[in-house]
Amino acid sequence: MLSLILSGALERIPESLKICFAHGGGSFAWLLGRADNAWRHRDIVRQDCPNLPSSYARRFHVDSAVFDERALAMLVDVMGADRVMLGSDYPFPLGEQRIGSLVRDAGFLEDAQRRGILEGNARAFFGV
Repeated sequence: MLSLILSGALERIPESLKICFAHGGGSFAWLLGRADNAWRHRDIVRQDCPNLPSSYARRFHVDSAVFDERALAMLVDVMGADRVMLGSDYPFPLGEQRIGSLVRDAGFLEDAQRRGILEGNARAFFGV
């Protein structure tokens, strides 16, 4: 995700293209502050990236396969609840035993956010 941002690729890719990353977008949410700091202090980072890296976060969607409520909370905070979709590792045994249990049990989510992550956001993403 940071490669797409810092390389300037998102300047050339139309905003209408929907892009989704698995596994909560990997380390993106946790490294975004570091990327913003580098952008503010290093000319080379701004060379192909004319805007603050965090300003591009709304161009992406991610899944919820992070397996930890604290990680999900940060992901929702960074990406926005409307950019997170239910994810699983199905058919692999590493995933949740009850797919969606993390989202269903997350105490910080409002009901509308929970419904979005479990179903509505994917419907909007895929246009169904």
